Amino acid sequence: MTNKSACNCKIDRLIYHDDEFIFITGTQKQSNTAAKKSYITYDIRVGDVETKHRYSEFESLRKSLVKLHPNVIVPPIPEKHSLVDYAALQTRLRDDLFMIEKRKRMLQTFLNRVAKHPDLGRDHVFHRFLESGVQWNDVLHSPPLSLLPSNPLQMAVSKDSDASAPGNAAILNSSLIPTPTAAYTLKNPDPQFEQSEQFTYRIANYMSNNLEKSQRKVIRRLGELANDYAELGAVYNGFSLNESGAVANAIEKIGQAVDASYTETGQMVKTLESEFAEPIQEHSQFAQTIKQVLRFRHMKHAQVELIENSLKNKKERLETLLEMESEARRLEEAITRERTIGSNAVDIDEINGGNSETGSGEATEENPYAVHHTEPRLHKSRSRNWNGPMQVINAVGHTIQGIIDVDPEATRRNQIGKTKDAMGVLEEALEITRKDLAGASVELQADLDRFQREKIKDLRNMLIAYAKVHIRYCQQNLESWKEARLEVDKISN
Repeated sequence: MTNKSACNCKIDRLIYHDDEFIFITGTQKQSNTAAKKSYITYDIRVGDVETKHRYSEFESLRKSLVKLHPNVIVPPIPEKHSLVDYAALQTRLRDDLFMIEKRKRMLQTFLNRVAKHPDLGRDHVFHRFLESGVQWNDVLHSPPLSLLPSNPLQMAVSKDSDASAPGNAAILNSSLIPTPTAAYTLKNPDPQFEQSEQFTYRIANYMSNNLEKSQRKVIRRLGELANDYAELGAVYNGFSLNESGAVANAIEKIGQAVDASYTETGQMVKTLESEFAEPIQEHSQFAQTIKQVLRFRHMKHAQVELIENSLKNKKERLETLLEMESEARRLEEAITRERTIGSNAVDIDEINGGNSETGSGEATEENPYAVHHTEPRLHKSRSRNWNGPMQVINAVGHTIQGIIDVDPEATRRNQIGKTKDAMGVLEEALEITRKDLAGASVELQADLDRFQREKIKDLRNMLIAYAKVHIRYCQQNLESWKEARLEVDKISN
């Protein structure tokens, strides 16, 4: 995550000191001669600074902000039309222009939401997007974007952690650090974020599968009704030409009232689209964005648990290796003692063997210890070393291990050293990720609370706009039909 502190560039001053609104003032159709394609560019103005960008560059800006701030709710941009949509729009210029105007409004909303965000609005990558004379492709391939890891879990994202420290990136990028999968189930989930996930999934499904779908259906039908009114108005006007006098005037007035209904219905469709349907679509996308942010926090939590589990396994492995090392040392000391005792016994045998009268090993006055340190001692040693089948198996096992591993002691100690090194990396990574998870959780909750306040404010404005649109529609229609009624009343019985 980039630093929140202001970069104090011109765009930063315009947004924060002068509180300038960002406008998309117009659109231009551009042609790519090499690719034989045309595209739309959007003219952007903030204060006295002007620039222009195409839709794909808005799209790359948002993706860049998501990479830089994976723990932040990045506002959505209007969805990209499919090839089928474009094929249909090419034959209907009016709808094509309508789509461009809709996209222009939603892109303007996107820019201003980013500008007002406490973290995103301070990001210099965003400022560079608004600067004039900047090659956006150069920004995409230069720091900080060029320094980002492919996996956001390989960097610290909270403001409390030193995300810019190269040591953190090196540690989290280590092959020893486990990477969770999307299917990983947390062993100790945070109840607060579990509730947030359940609520967000429920809202996202409801808005996309119910509210947004129903609103689109209503607007489509209102558009069809407006077209029907246009056709009906023409029929009434034609019908009035076949009559005369007050009847003709009354029919013509009815036709004019129907035409007015067509105009007002069309106006209502446009207003509902811009002031209600588009915000609904935006908040439906917001719900999907929040799901992604909560999923990232879930993965960050999973990373902590996997590191804890990996560290636990390494500790158990180290304990096993140390026990093996201790056992090997005890065995080596026992063998050394046995060799020392055996060497002493051989010396005594040699002394005994030098006396012909005591060569049989029987105790004499000159050699009273001969019985205890010759044959009985050797018999006792053989009994201890080869007593039972397990001792034989162990001896064979050690022999085979010696054949396979030329220097098992060096290998074991090398494994102990590597395990200790791995534990050091995991312990450091665990400290970084725990601190990062704690900071990211606090920041995410703060951003969720901020978004909730904005959402309530937006919903209030949307519902007020929805009511006003219908009130105006009914008032305008009422005036038109009152005039038509007066004309109809003039027809004598």
